[in-house]
Amino acid sequence: MLRDFRPTDRGDFVALVDDEAMFTYMKFRLDDASAHQKFDLFIAEPHTDPRRIWDLVIESPTGEFAGWAGLDGRSDDGEAEVGWYLPSHQWGRGYATEATRLLMDFGCRTLGYRRLFATADPANAASRRVLEKSGLTHVGVVEGVQTWSGVRPRVMYEWRCASA
Repeated sequence: MLRDFRPTDRGDFVALVDDEAMFTYMKFRLDDASAHQKFDLFIAEPHTDPRRIWDLVIESPTGEFAGWAGLDGRSDDGEAEVGWYLPSHQWGRGYATEATRLLMDFGCRTLGYRRLFATADPANAASRRVLEKSGLTHVGVVEGVQTWSGVRPRVMYEWRCASA
């Protein structure tokens, strides 16, 4: 399930900064201060503008915080980026695939995007598999992406919405 952030999610969200495995392939890295700042934005931003960043909690069937997923639609080109971030103890449970599918449906049907895309580190086989299982198609490699651990390539995947 995807839902809005609640004030009670702060502890689980900020705890992600200590999950070294989670940041292995990510473009950015959170520290304690940036995690609190990001969380404050998640709570403060109302979902009134459909062309914005949608950050939502991934909730397990038992109601546990299982990570967060988002749709970044800040551009006016009819496209949005899909992403997810799960603590390592939640990997392999299907949450990333389900969150991706839900975001794809929401982005295409509700928000009216023409194209959704996502990137992954080429060495991150698990994320690449999530994107493929979700129906996205590999379209190439983006070279020279600045990440918290240096400049890295990213593999690009896309989904063309039915209304496109």
